[in-house]
Amino acid sequence: MFHVLLFLLGFVAVETNRRHLICSAPKVEAFYEMCDDSFIPVVNLEPCELSTKVPLNWSFTGIPKKNIDRLYSVVQVAKESVTVSERRYDLCSGADDEYDFCGALKGETVSYSSRSRIVKRMLFLEGVYTFKVKLFVGEEELLACFLVTLKVKAPVI
Repeated sequence: MFHVLLFLLGFVAVETNRRHLICSAPKVEAFYEMCDDSFIPVVNLEPCELSTKVPLNWSFTGIPKKNIDRLYSVVQVAKESVTVSERRYDLCSGADDEYDFCGALKGETVSYSSRSRIVKRMLFLEGVYTFKVKLFVGEEELLACFLVTLKVKAPVI
């Protein structure tokens, strides 16, 4: 019986390792996990707070498994498992792109950082928000898919 318990706990440990903590604070926690077998980026966010006044510094670094010539994302936002928004964002078109990672080749280290006020665009009440982000290259070839979970413990004012 003990061996069966250890076997099952091994699966739980593997599944837990897929979830990565971005930040934790008294009013908010943020995690991300991959929903496919693509590269796992390193994501940083500071300060760990949601505010209409304080801009967030965020960055990511990763090594893509495909060339990034044309890139677009589809972002789906859900609150408590109910979809509230879904949008497409064109990031790289192949000509006069504003992001440094556009044109990166398969296997190159890709980094990006930004300072922005994300909260000015969304009102966050208490609850669990899930952002499903899919990145596509070329016509519709999946580059990466990840889920960002945001646990808001106090409303953002």
